[in-house]
Amino acid sequence: MALAPSQLATIEDEAVGHLQRLIRFDTTNPPGAERPAADYVAEVGRAAGLEAQVIDSAPGRGNAVLRLRGRGEGKPILLLSHLDVVPAESGKWTHPPFAAELADGCVWGRGSVDSKLTTTVQLAAMLAIARSGQRPARDIVLAATASEEMGGPANGAAYLATHHPELIEAEYTINEGGGFGVMLNGRRYYVIQTAEKGGCSADLLARGAPGHASVPHDDNAIHKLARAMVRLAERKMPMHVGPSVRAFVEGMAADQAAHGAADVAALLRSVLEPKTSDDALRRLPCDDGLRLMIDAMLRNTAALTMLEAGTKRNVIPSEARARTSGRPLPGQTKESFVGELQRVVGGEVEVVAPDFTPGTESELDERFARAATAALKRHEPDATVVPYMMTGGTDAKRLGTVGGKVYGFLPMLYEPGADYMALCHGHDERISVKSIQFGVRVMHDLLLDLAG
Repeated sequence: MALAPSQLATIEDEAVGHLQRLIRFDTTNPPGAERPAADYVAEVGRAAGLEAQVIDSAPGRGNAVLRLRGRGEGKPILLLSHLDVVPAESGKWTHPPFAAELADGCVWGRGSVDSKLTTTVQLAAMLAIARSGQRPARDIVLAATASEEMGGPANGAAYLATHHPELIEAEYTINEGGGFGVMLNGRRYYVIQTAEKGGCSADLLARGAPGHASVPHDDNAIHKLARAMVRLAERKMPMHVGPSVRAFVEGMAADQAAHGAADVAALLRSVLEPKTSDDALRRLPCDDGLRLMIDAMLRNTAALTMLEAGTKRNVIPSEARARTSGRPLPGQTKESFVGELQRVVGGEVEVVAPDFTPGTESELDERFARAATAALKRHEPDATVVPYMMTGGTDAKRLGTVGGKVYGFLPMLYEPGADYMALCHGHDERISVKSIQFGVRVMHDLLLDLAG
C-alpha cells in the first residue's frame, strides 16, 4: 500500500503548499470564520477521490469531514484537528502572521504549529494512502473543525459528536498535542499525549473603598490585587503526580539508566518527590523549555493573562480584577482547584471561577504505542517514545466516547531551539519544511500500520 519514495516526496512538497494556503485563511477566533478553510480541505479531498463534506456548527463555522473508505475490517481511525487560531499581534512579527511566507527554511504564520500543521500533516498522509490505489482494512476519517480555541456552541468537535456521531465514530483518534521531541542529556524523546489538563477561568477579584485619587488610603483594591499577584508569581501550587506524568518521567529515567546515566535517572526520579523536585529540576541537563513544561505537569497552574481596574485616572476604584488561565490536573475538581489557588493568593482577594472543565487521562494502548514507535524509528532510529500529559487542553474532551481512544500525536522533528509550546501562541510562530516532511512520513507510516 505504500507509495514509492518519489511519490511520497511529491506529497510532502504539496503539504508545504497546503499549509501555506490554510494559514492565509484568517481564522482568528473570535470570530473564527473557518468555512473557507474547511471548503479548501474538502476540495483537496474530493480531488483525490475522498468522500468530503462541510458541516457548519454555526453560521460561517465550517467543519470539513473527509473519509477514505476501507474494507470494513475494523472501526475507523479518526484524524482530528482544528482550523481556528488565536489572535496575533502582527506588528511584533518578523513576517506577517497570515502571509505564510517561506523564509529561513520555515513556513511562518499563525497556525503553522497550532493547529493547521495538524490538518496539513494528516491530510497529506491520507492523500498518500488514497493515491496508492489500495484500500486499507478500515476507514480513515479526517475532521478539521471549528472553534477549538474558544469552545462554545460553535465548537466543531462537540457538534459533530452530538449531531453527527456516525461520521466520526472511531476506535482510535489521532489528535494534536503530542508527537514532538524533547532532548535530555543528549537523548531524544518523542511524546504521545495520553492526558491533558482541564480549564478553569479563574479571576482574582479585589474590593476596596473608592475615593478621590488626591487622598490615597490603605483600602485600595489595586494594591490588594497587586499583592495577590505577587504571591501567585512567587508561590507554586502543591504537587500531584498522575499516571501519565509518572510514566513520562520514569520512561526517560529508564532510558537514561540503560545508556549509562544513572545519575540523570536518579535526578529524574527526584523530580517526582515534593522535597527534592525543585532542586532536581534545576539540575536536569535539559533546556528551560522542557524544565518549565515538566514543572507545569506536576501541579495545577494559573497564569495571569489580563488585568481590569479603574474608570478614570483620578478615581480610586472599588474593584480590581486579574484574569488567569487556570489549568487543573486530571482528577482535580473545581473545589480542589479553587481552594489551592485561594490559599496561594491569600485572603485579600476572592477567587471567582464561573466555569470548570476537568482534565482527561487514559492508558496508552499497546497497539497504538507499537505502531507509533515503529513509525518514528523508521525515520529517527534513536528516538525513544514516552507517554505524556499536555499542560494545555484540546478537543479530546469534547468527543465523549465517539472517538474511542484519543491520543495526541503530531510528529514534529526535534530541532534544537525550536520550542513548539512557546511558538504555538507566541510571536513568529513557524515550522521548518524539514519538520513538515518528517511529520508526513511518520503519519503516513503510522496510518499504514493502524489501518492495515
